Amino acid sequence: MTRWMSALALLAAAAFTSPAIAADCDADRKLFPKNWKDVAAETPLFACRSRYMSLKVYLTPRNEFTMMLTVASDRSVYRASVDVRDADRIRQQKGLYILYSEKTCFIRGNYASPAVLSFADGSRSNGFNFLFAADRLDALEACEPLK
Repeated sequence: MTRWMSALALLAAAAFTSPAIAADCDADRKLFPKNWKDVAAETPLFACRSRYMSLKVYLTPRNEFTMMLTVASDRSVYRASVDVRDADRIRQQKGLYILYSEKTCFIRGNYASPAVLSFADGSRSNGFNFLFAADRLDALEACEPLK
């Protein structure tokens, strides 16, 4: 089981076994850029397309331990803070990533308004969909480097 699956399982278990705590969506949002949709300062990685959408994927260092994964679709911008060790997997287009939208907040064991980026590498799992209803960013036909 990969690290992200373990972390998500622990998060889900904690959410269901601990007393409900008030959501602090404002604190969650402080982890992300103020101007949510501005990707000008992000480091471009690649562009992906599928039959129904096109995505631009950015991976920008934030500090020595984390990077900001930003995915811009035709309609929305999604973000996730990822560990620098995950950067190689993202560059290889592997894995499944839970992304925040501008309205996402973790409330009572569920994410509100997230997206799931899934590369076609067999890591896709519907087992986590019980936690939230998410926009799906998958079935990508091709990804090419951005300059």
